Amino acid sequence: MVGRVINLFMWGYQESYRITIRLLARDVLKELGAPEEAEVLLVGARSPNSRNPNPVCVEPEDGKWRLSLFDGLLDSVESTYRNHDLQNMFYGDEPSMRDKPEWMRRDSVRTSVGKALKAFDVENDATSFCGETRRIGDYYVTPVVQIPNATFLQFPPLHSKPIKNGQFGEGYRSLIHAAMAAVLHEATEELHNPDPGRFAHCSMRSAEEVVRIAAKDFMHTPALSVEHQYIHTDLFDALNLVSSLMYEGAKGVGHLILVAPENDAVDFMVKFAEPVTFREPRWVRKVLQMATTGVGIIADSRRIYGLGQLKDSHDAGAQDAFTVAFLDHYHWELRCGNQGLLRCHYAVPKLPQEPFDKAAFLANYVRLFPQSSQENGLHLWNLLLAQIRQEHGSMIVVAGDAASEARRLSKQGTSIVPTLLSESLLRSVSGIDGTILLDPSGFCHAIGIILDGEATDQCTPSRGSRYNSGVRYVQASNHRRFAIVVSDDRTVDIIPGLRRLLSRTRIEQHVAGLEAATLNNYNDSRNWLDEHRFYVNAEQCARINRAIDRLDALPKEVGLIYLGTERFEVHPEMNESYLTD
Repeated sequence: MVGRVINLFMWGYQESYRITIRLLARDVLKELGAPEEAEVLLVGARSPNSRNPNPVCVEPEDGKWRLSLFDGLLDSVESTYRNHDLQNMFYGDEPSMRDKPEWMRRDSVRTSVGKALKAFDVENDATSFCGETRRIGDYYVTPVVQIPNATFLQFPPLHSKPIKNGQFGEGYRSLIHAAMAAVLHEATEELHNPDPGRFAHCSMRSAEEVVRIAAKDFMHTPALSVEHQYIHTDLFDALNLVSSLMYEGAKGVGHLILVAPENDAVDFMVKFAEPVTFREPRWVRKVLQMATTGVGIIADSRRIYGLGQLKDSHDAGAQDAFTVAFLDHYHWELRCGNQGLLRCHYAVPKLPQEPFDKAAFLANYVRLFPQSSQENGLHLWNLLLAQIRQEHGSMIVVAGDAASEARRLSKQGTSIVPTLLSESLLRSVSGIDGTILLDPSGFCHAIGIILDGEATDQCTPSRGSRYNSGVRYVQASNHRRFAIVVSDDRTVDIIPGLRRLLSRTRIEQHVAGLEAATLNNYNDSRNWLDEHRFYVNAEQCARINRAIDRLDALPKEVGLIYLGTERFEVHPEMNESYLTD
């Protein structure tokens, strides 16, 4: 196998180390339910006593991070070091005093790398997360994870708050922030091993483990915001345990308000003489049974103080109160005001989100039924959410030929006078077997319909009869049809499947990246474009194919693994309505 000359050399396994961290970051985002878009770079700042000719190294050296981004980095490190807060700190033990200069050096490098990347983040609409710095050979190495800001538009974090004097901190702004911190902790731990990156795939935690650690860490945020001091509590595990418990056969449904009991925004209805500790989960579950509609449990991160609610005048933007909504058995969600922050189902943490992207749903609905309006699409979206909230399975079919189909299938269901399907009517008519048939404007023409249609390649024995009948019916006609299927196991499907909307800017970045790529760094842009072929227009197809031809024609060293790429063509269904920005 051939080797590759690394001009900005720090250590022999720097590339495999970076790739392993990038894979972990992307897998963690996937586990959370976020777009799997994360990049990783390494920045090495030469140590003061080294004579290495490269003052700064960047891995990858031929990537999108220009070495010039870090001009003046060493001067910045020295300035930060001289003015570091620890300069005037005196520890009571000799080992800490001995280690203090190294601690300051590491932190100064990390701080300076973060400052140097600010301009890049603004230019590329990204957020950089800098990990802890460690010395490898001649360099202080800082791992950096970058995430597109589009991810935070989809999953908004809490806004930043100033830290008051004596306050430990405010925790993490989002579950994604906590997750990237957990990924970078793994990266730092790997830097302690001999030859970091050589056996990283064996020594680092899995994405599932990292996500759970991130969720536990993120659940310190309410405690820090509410109590304004660091109190080590395992609120994540405590809430999972409480949500898993039944009370006389009933599952726990209600909400818990995490707030300082002396907060003026708290309106107590019942105040306990002695607080209930979270260390008594069955007692907590019993209290939850008393929390009825409009009444919640008042608690901080350690104790329950009574029952009550937040006053209407409370400002959620103060971030001094959080709500835990117990949605179902072993299913809860953390919120701040109306903003969902974390959802946990059977102890598996995720980002709170709708089962489908709302913008993509509305765009696809109007595209499928051009005669419908945006209001019609919003009406169907609300029906979808109401359908999902029900305890049983159901199916809604929207058909351009709903009126004639209601007459044709009248012997296989109940035709009705066309009536706008409301959420309350949906709850009533979905209690019987069969399908609810609507026209594109949301008017119901029939209920309890038994659908027909021939089996297709999209049918599968792994799914139930409701799903397969929906597939058969939608594909059986030339008329435009659309089905929302909620199975009894709570699986939700839309037929035909939705294509999500994609950013023009993101596509263009990868096309340009492939045009500028070498045999050493073409994989990222090539793989991304290959996965998103549907969205590429004619002009971009031509540019991509020219880039592929150029890469194909480059001389290949013996042993180099080079993946060929099928040529790009415009998808016949592609149009501008699938693109954003």
